[in-house]
Amino acid sequence: MKLHSIKGKLRYVFARCMLLCRKLTHVDYSTKEISDLIQPHLPLSFSVDVPAGSGRFSLNKTHISMPHKSNKIQAKAEGCIEITYLGNPIYRAHLVLEVKAKPYYDSRHHKILLTDLYISEIYLLNDEYSVLKDTSTLLNQLVPSPVLNVLTGTMKTAFNLMTGSTTTEASRYLHMYLGGSKQKVLDFHKPQLEHIIIDLAASEDMQYRLDKNDFEENLFIQFGKEVVVEDGYLRFKF
Repeated sequence: MKLHSIKGKLRYVFARCMLLCRKLTHVDYSTKEISDLIQPHLPLSFSVDVPAGSGRFSLNKTHISMPHKSNKIQAKAEGCIEITYLGNPIYRAHLVLEVKAKPYYDSRHHKILLTDLYISEIYLLNDEYSVLKDTSTLLNQLVPSPVLNVLTGTMKTAFNLMTGSTTTEASRYLHMYLGGSKQKVLDFHKPQLEHIIIDLAASEDMQYRLDKNDFEENLFIQFGKEVVVEDGYLRFKF
């Protein structure tokens, strides 16, 4: 019999004895260990629906925390959003999403899931990356001045000329930029960003399947009961 298989059996027998004697009640994972599992999968990029335009939302990095008095994993996710019209970035900003969720152990499929997920806050970071273009200025850039001078319609007519669209939705969207508020644009896109995060959390990519070939994970597959947040750790309870 190979030496590594003997050692493996001895480790298993010892661990089982510890479990039976209630000497081993749980295994803890720190915020750093959880972050190290997530970070290799970033950045992630998603499309954002924009009337008659295009947009991208990217998640670049995340900071995990598990406060002592909380039963939730908390993530402060940093990302950016960019809105483009006719190849021109009219909105670009770094932002932070604060996300909270409960861990759940699916013993049938040996997977760790996130449940009860919600976004508690989304806010902008004002830095040199930020761009907000007044769409009246953008019109001057994209529509020739002689054309603007002879337009007899409203600003909506000019927007329609710029976008090649006659939809009220596109015109209303571009009108929003005339006020010069980055927060107002973010508020418009918030529901969509929230859906992106919730769908991501429910996807297979965000579910961790325990590995039967890993000693500790296989031990939990056989004897584990639940996964919770306790004392600032992700705690696997036997």
